[in-house]
Amino acid sequence: RRRPIIQSVKVKNLSLSKDNVRKCKRAVSVEAMAASIRARGIMQNLLVTAARPKGMFEIIAGDRRYLGAMMLAEAGEIVAADYDVPVKIITGDEADLREVSLTENFQREQMTVAEECVAFQHFLKTDGDVDAVAKRFGQTRRFIEGRLRLADLAEPIFEALAAGKISYEMAKAYGSTADKAKQERVFEQYGHSSYVNADQIRRAIANDTMKATDPIAI
Repeated sequence: RRRPIIQSVKVKNLSLSKDNVRKCKRAVSVEAMAASIRARGIMQNLLVTAARPKGMFEIIAGDRRYLGAMMLAEAGEIVAADYDVPVKIITGDEADLREVSLTENFQREQMTVAEECVAFQHFLKTDGDVDAVAKRFGQTRRFIEGRLRLADLAEPIFEALAAGKISYEMAKAYGSTADKAKQERVFEQYGHSSYVNADQIRRAIANDTMKATDPIAI
């Protein structure tokens, strides 16, 4: 079979396909994609198959990128008849196309919470404005601020989050105080136990007191 190459297709020549295994189209997710396309364009090609009439294509993988572009077109920010979308044209029967769609979705790796924290922190240094970062990624100010709080966790706790040793909820519990020394004291006490939950950490943070014999107190 000939290896598919990347080429350009106009947004208006694309449509959704029943063979795409990903059916959930969350509005918030599409809005975030539209914001990304607005800032940087479509950076990853879609997988499509030829449809009728000639020159039309159905999307096997990449629905959210298409819907984000259509959202911009409906808002008058791009012209669907002129806007180029990078695609790979796939051939095969219905079973083949569903397999391609499933494989593409399985191979896609989402950013971890820790990676998002570092990324938002980087862009905040560039833009210097939380609202600008939120707009760039199609997120709320509250979401960005939450990730930035986690990025500012005491180093051992952030490393544990990045390594998957503690959950997102537990990391949020440690971040309920900006006092890194307090975070670390509680982490030393609870961080290596598999029986501790976020509520216990949050209570420990709230009730934390320092003993007179603690090296920091001395």
